Amino acid sequence: MIRYLVSTSMLCMLIGLARGQSNLTFSNPILDRNSADPSVLRVGDSYYLTLSENTETELTIFKSPILTSFRNAEAKVAYTTPAGYTDLWASEMHEVDGELYIYFTMRTQEKDHRMYVIKADNPSNPMGNWSDAIRLLPDWDYGAIDGTVMKHNGQIYFVWASGRTGRLSIYIAPFVNATLVARPIVLLRQPEQDWECQGGCVNEGPFFIYNRNVSYMIFSASSTWDPGYCLTQMSIPSSKDPMDPQNWDSLIGPVFSRNDEEDVYTTGHASFTVSPDLTETWMVYHGTVNTTHINGFRIARIEKIGWNEDGSPAFPLPHGFNHAQPVPSGQTSV
Repeated sequence: MIRYLVSTSMLCMLIGLARGQSNLTFSNPILDRNSADPSVLRVGDSYYLTLSENTETELTIFKSPILTSFRNAEAKVAYTTPAGYTDLWASEMHEVDGELYIYFTMRTQEKDHRMYVIKADNPSNPMGNWSDAIRLLPDWDYGAIDGTVMKHNGQIYFVWASGRTGRLSIYIAPFVNATLVARPIVLLRQPEQDWECQGGCVNEGPFFIYNRNVSYMIFSASSTWDPGYCLTQMSIPSSKDPMDPQNWDSLIGPVFSRNDEEDVYTTGHASFTVSPDLTETWMVYHGTVNTTHINGFRIARIEKIGWNEDGSPAFPLPHGFNHAQPVPSGQTSV
């Protein structure tokens, strides 16, 4: 009889491989150039990234089979601004009722930013054709940026940032459908504390994740040009009406912020997606490598998000470029 001796580490590796795990690692960033306001949606077996482009006149979709790198991604310009429009920022792709939409903001010389949406001709093919832009909130004539979709208790809501009150703050309104916003419009949150007033009093970049029948709004605080730009959260049970600000719970302080030990600053404007096997939640965000070169140096990165015992998201410290991390579960290449 022949006996085979297998070490504990080798046994764990074999079990991991049998479960579709790997020992592959990656290091941030996921792009090597300015890639501010990144947003990623998984459609089918691919990841689709949109961001604030340097040209600020084109909305480009980047397609990658893996989440950890978009360096050689297939690219398609889904929308180009009309004459007289510029500053196309913070585009986000969302699935709503089986259709695919991208929400974004742009401006003219005469007016500050307003929100727009385009719709995919084929929701299963983001690299296909997209509609002309539809203006959201056409009779609400105030600046508007960073629009996102909240799905709550079978209803959908539009949530965005506006400086209507003099401070960039978070607003919410119900959707009639994915391209038509109804009334009322409610001021949900405005910045008032020191930690959200670094470089300017700002609340912006809302995005939603969901767990145990609770909606979590993760949003950015302080100026995006300040190294203290960070993430915080509000939450609301699915049984409560999100149009009533009193129904929301707010954390006092950041949930995700600069990590000086690994040279990560300006950590904000996050979106969330899933690992290839759908078992993990991953956050996509931008950050900088120092406290002085911020404009034009906000680079897209990712972090794995855990969950606390109470069901709330658990955020890690942001990892620097030299800190290797395990790839998302189910990913088989880098």
